Amino acid sequence: MASESPYAVFLYYPNLIGYSRIAAVLASYYVAGTNWKLSVCFYVLAFAGDVVDGAVARRFNQSSSFGATLDMVTDRCSTAGMLFVLAGLYPAYAFHFMCLMFLDIFSHWIHVASVATKGHHKAAGTLQGRNWLIRLFYSCYPFFGYCCVFTEFFYICLYMLAFNKDAFITVGGVEVHLWQLTFYGCLPACVCKQAVNIAQLCAAAYSMAEVDVARKAKA
Repeated sequence: MASESPYAVFLYYPNLIGYSRIAAVLASYYVAGTNWKLSVCFYVLAFAGDVVDGAVARRFNQSSSFGATLDMVTDRCSTAGMLFVLAGLYPAYAFHFMCLMFLDIFSHWIHVASVATKGHHKAAGTLQGRNWLIRLFYSCYPFFGYCCVFTEFFYICLYMLAFNKDAFITVGGVEVHLWQLTFYGCLPACVCKQAVNIAQLCAAAYSMAEVDVARKAKA
């Protein structure tokens, strides 16, 4: 059987979803200041793509290093862009949003770099020696989903509140004020996610320092 061309990887189904996510996110940012409803639709569409691309990769046996990196970069850039938009809408809290952006990028990339030779950054085998919160985050899918999904919805709700402070959302047949959903429903997840980011950053940095020490000892 002839070997597959590297160019074929770019056309894997999950990677095509990844390109569509990038297009949707950029479209969301493009209309963020003029049409908040359309912006939210584009952003949620991109977020939905992140939910299905992994399943598509497994279904069609199309997992790839390029796809994993594409997914990670898109996630980090999407969140960073949303935080940048929020910083413009809430100038009094701009510094706080910038700090969240830095923490998100630093923690994920240092974590990925620290396990680069051990396998996928979410795999159990790469997390040995890490603290209990990191192991819980990556091994307990409900907790992982709660932190990631509701953190994104916290940012989305903040964005919506900037344009419609009196909005109501129907949840389970009950009308809930958007402000209540934002701060009582989504904020706790965002706090948990930041705790995970800090723990992940510290654990990954320590792991990389251990490697440096071991390398010097051998030399």
